[in-house]
Amino acid sequence: MKSFANLAEFTAQAMDDGFDEIVQKEWAPNLAIDKHTHPFDARVQIAAGQVTLDMASGSQTFEAGQGFYIPRGTEHAEKYGPLGATFWVARKL
Repeated sequence: MKSFANLAEFTAQAMDDGFDEIVQKEWAPNLAIDKHTHPFDARVQIAAGQVTLDMASGSQTFEAGQGFYIPRGTEHAEKYGPLGATFWVARKL
């Protein structure tokens, strides 16, 4: 996934791609979120920090500058690193 230099660039591309909402999320250090799903597609870029996603296909860790896409209804768990994380999230209902 392409890495964006700032939230404005991320937002512009996401809106061009048909996403409905863009938010910036802050996650606490060492926070663990159990398995869950979302009612929206999510495109995410990590602006700072780290997160590990656990999905049926396996675990993967993402750091600042990296991103991922999770289709709506995909079960996953999240574990944030020792510094927490800041995400830019594009949502499509």
